[in-house]
Amino acid sequence: LAYPGMLPDSPFYKLKVLRDKITLTLKRDPIKKVEYHLLLADKRIYMVKLLSEKNEIELAKETALKGENEYTLLVNTLKDNKIKPNKELFEKLEKASLRHQEVLSEIANKQTGENKKLYEIVIGFSKTNLEELKKIYKNY
Repeated sequence: LAYPGMLPDSPFYKLKVLRDKITLTLKRDPIKKVEYHLLLADKRIYMVKLLSEKNEIELAKETALKGENEYTLLVNTLKDNKIKPNKELFEKLEKASLRHQEVLSEIANKQTGENKKLYEIVIGFSKTNLEELKKIYKNY
């Protein structure tokens, strides 16, 4: 996973998010958007791991949802533009999704109750996104 740099517990994190949104808006090529969403998803999932290690449980859960949402956005970008990723990109996206699930599962296994349930929900989203990606790759 890509190193995330600044974490959401930083007072300057909102500037980073703004920069990321502007960068994404300026990208016109759908494949470049997909790659950027993947980068953001990877960084956020790594942030979840780091935040969990710092015992920032609520922030970690929020970041997990946002990280998987980035992956959902990349799948939707492919779907909306009716683009089949090439084999190399597909394998990269598939590997990332499986890695996200692995990291989230490791964190979920250390949680209990509602916290564990939220991670299981995010893992479910990740699995659904991966299935959608496979359909796109197979059908376009």
